[in-house]
Amino acid sequence: MIKRLLVGVAGTPAMPAKIKHAIDLAKLHGAEISILSVVDVDRLSSLGPVPLGAGKYAHDMRKGRIARSHSIDENAIATFEAACEDAGVAVQVIRQEGDPLEAVSFAWRYHDLCVLGARGWFDHGVVADPQDALLKLIASGVRPVLAVTDEIRPMRKVLVAYNGSLESAKTMKQFIQMALWPDLEIHIVCVGKPKSGEDAETMLEQAAAYCRLYDHEPLLDHIEGEARDVLRSYAAAMKADLIVMGSSYRKMLLLKRFGKHALSMIKSSDVPLFLSH
Repeated sequence: MIKRLLVGVAGTPAMPAKIKHAIDLAKLHGAEISILSVVDVDRLSSLGPVPLGAGKYAHDMRKGRIARSHSIDENAIATFEAACEDAGVAVQVIRQEGDPLEAVSFAWRYHDLCVLGARGWFDHGVVADPQDALLKLIASGVRPVLAVTDEIRPMRKVLVAYNGSLESAKTMKQFIQMALWPDLEIHIVCVGKPKSGEDAETMLEQAAAYCRLYDHEPLLDHIEGEARDVLRSYAAAMKADLIVMGSSYRKMLLLKRFGKHALSMIKSSDVPLFLSH
């Protein structure tokens, strides 16, 4: 059950999918939507070294970049608001200037699900690694995140990547408890040896027993290989509409890196991702 969604807007190709998924979820749960627009003025103003005599040109270029970003967001907001009005969904708009990560984290405090594009959101082309920024949000406490791709698809089949770790267990339980979409066909898949050290079949059956408490009868599978290589092809073979996966908070903090499997999927997946840890 969710009652308020936070959706980051920008003029990226994933915008129609954000609108579709957010409105569908809002109607299913009787929820309202908060549209968040963030224009990173400092980053847009950064042009690097300016040659002597080019100050006015640089000033005009900064103003143009900022104005263009505001215009892109306002167009996206207008489209989103019109779609919400047509669907009878309550909506509010939050406009911010500043650091996108800080703005999302601040707004997130009173929302249940954050909907963002998997490969680009507030950057308007000036953030070098938007996928890394997405995982930074999750590490900072903005979770769960529904990271959508450009394709609009119904939610019928879900692949839950589960390896027995606390991170993957938390994410699986969170997804099951939230019951975002009805009548899902859920596949729980373990790739390689479980991180918990237990037998894969036993671990998967315990996960299935948990799901049954919430009236789901998942399909189970254990396959060999590297998760980052196998999951995408497995999702394609089963025609998954969503991939559920956690990312290791410990790796984020102690190794100063992101979970390689989650980052690889964000960069390459054509399927929306439900991300948490």
